[in-house]
Amino acid sequence: AAPAKGWWAPPAAKGAWSGFDKGGKDKGKGKGKRKEGGKGHLLPKTRISADKFTGTVSAWKGKYGFIQPAEAIEHEKASLHKGGLFVGINDLEGGITELTVGATVEFHICEDDSGLGAEEVVQH
Repeated sequence: AAPAKGWWAPPAAKGAWSGFDKGGKDKGKGKGKRKEGGKGHLLPKTRISADKFTGTVSAWKGKYGFIQPAEAIEHEKASLHKGGLFVGINDLEGGITELTVGATVEFHICEDDSGLGAEEVVQH
């Protein structure tokens, strides 16, 4: 029975909860945007630089980060990631397991389906 007019009804009676409990089919904030689904570091890479470049570590998030190259990169994917190059922990050389934000690094540039990245990264 519907509540009397003017009486408060619980949200379930108004259908406010009808959008929930769809068995996990809805995408949460930031979900479903990229086909890699957080596995971008495992995509096959192709090196596009013959010589090493230099840059500055702009972010490090534990197992990955971004490098801002010292010079502009002429490539169709160069504007992705706000101009930064993705670097994963597996791309680090010399036994290091993290990068220091603000540090100077040397690296080769590589490309995968999600954009440009850095490999063989050495921190100075």
